[in-house]
Amino acid sequence: MANPLPEDLFAPDDQPRRRGATSWALVIVATGVGLGISLLTGTHIALAGIMIPIVIAAAWSSPSTLLLILLVWSAELGLIRRLTPGGGNIAFSGDPVLIIAPLMVICLVMVASGNGAFRNRSPLASTVLAFNGLAALEVLNPAQGSFLTGIGGLLFMLVPTLAFWVGRSMVDDDLAFQIVWTVAVLGLLAALYGLFQQFVGFPSWDKHWIETRGYGALNIGNRAYRAFGTMSSGQDYAGFLGLSLVAWVCLLFSKKTRVILPLHVAAIVTIGVAIFFESERSIVFLAMMALGAVVAASRGAKPASVAFGAVLGVILLVATAGAFGGDQGPAQSSHGLLAQHQVSGLASPTGADSSLQGHFYQTKHGILAGFTHPLGHGVGSVTLAASRFNADTNYNTSSEYDPGNLGEAFGVAGVLLYALLLLLVAGTAYRVAVRRRDAVGLFVLGAMLVSFLQWFNGDLYATTWIVWLVLGIGDGYLSNSDDSVALSLSRPLPEPLVVPPNQGRWIKHSEA
Repeated sequence: MANPLPEDLFAPDDQPRRRGATSWALVIVATGVGLGISLLTGTHIALAGIMIPIVIAAAWSSPSTLLLILLVWSAELGLIRRLTPGGGNIAFSGDPVLIIAPLMVICLVMVASGNGAFRNRSPLASTVLAFNGLAALEVLNPAQGSFLTGIGGLLFMLVPTLAFWVGRSMVDDDLAFQIVWTVAVLGLLAALYGLFQQFVGFPSWDKHWIETRGYGALNIGNRAYRAFGTMSSGQDYAGFLGLSLVAWVCLLFSKKTRVILPLHVAAIVTIGVAIFFESERSIVFLAMMALGAVVAASRGAKPASVAFGAVLGVILLVATAGAFGGDQGPAQSSHGLLAQHQVSGLASPTGADSSLQGHFYQTKHGILAGFTHPLGHGVGSVTLAASRFNADTNYNTSSEYDPGNLGEAFGVAGVLLYALLLLLVAGTAYRVAVRRRDAVGLFVLGAMLVSFLQWFNGDLYATTWIVWLVLGIGDGYLSNSDDSVALSLSRPLPEPLVVPPNQGRWIKHSEA
């Protein structure tokens, strides 16, 4: 894969297991230290002040370990914020702990740049770089209301995409496999916590979060609240569970996986149940689409067959939901209401109870805005930064999905670049999946599909950057593989061995 880093990624072939154990130990210790600091300091400002120097030091001493710590930190960030009683405000983020993950990404990108992240760019890498440059330029767009809105928007629209360069140049096969495992395990832990919230009740710190933050999206019919696990929002929780579900399924195709099959299947079922009771329909459709494509790609299917596998997964979902989606009467419990809400939407995706038409209208409006306002409204206009730094809420023009958001934020250039990006990402993910047919390659395809149309949603703190990381891993793998093939084809063939003629004289064996 990509060129490994000289220090902690140069390991003999007989040491990957030891390196993996060491990384996991450091991740566990870092998680415990982070939670301990949160509880002891009682303020997010103090937590940020302690963690930032640690992040910078780790970036130069062990970048691969910092990458694993970033996975854990992102997945546990919501819980850490809720466990810490005293929050604080500083510029750009509103909560200083939100700066820690972007700082990790930026430090890793600085290391990656010295490792050749921006050299020998593929068409996909060049398109991602164009998006990065466009986002930086749109900071100056006055239509977003203020310069601070643009700067804040970079945290949501630019920083997560920078993980692409980290994956492209810093991740070898062993580390990539650890990343898939880490996403799988963290998703399982989040699912268990979310199921506890759903069936036992929200702990006091979660109740306080719901009451003070006023998350209307968590409320279903004024009678039930969606779970949100260890994340900052229900949508982020659902997105991460989708990634984890795909990771567990992809691990079934790896010879390195050492979890016995019944426990492996139990993990998949647990996460599936958690996704179902989270009661967000879109992630269920996307998960089934991703799993159908992954199964087809694992058999080396052609692109059309992989696409058919994705469609077949959705058809089976709707058919199954339709068999159970009749009129079931009023639900008697909160989780019963969530289940009823889920099944009715899955059974009739375009029915009166579906929000699909509203999403379609908003996305269409955003795409058209890219042509009516060719320069866009600025990088921060479709993020939380617009609401934070502008008193007028009309400055927030988010349409929830990527095509509309990029039209609103970047104008016609955003719409055209995104259309190109869709083609390049799909091609890259498919090629990686069918060439490797292992957990890493299949996860690139699955992660791309389960997060479809949400690749630029920086409000999903735990999810978005992971998608870009694995896309970078896939692009780095293909770039190195293709370079190796090209190099072997460009080398001249060796001269054939010519035996001088013996001019008809017979040679004895003793003379040879």
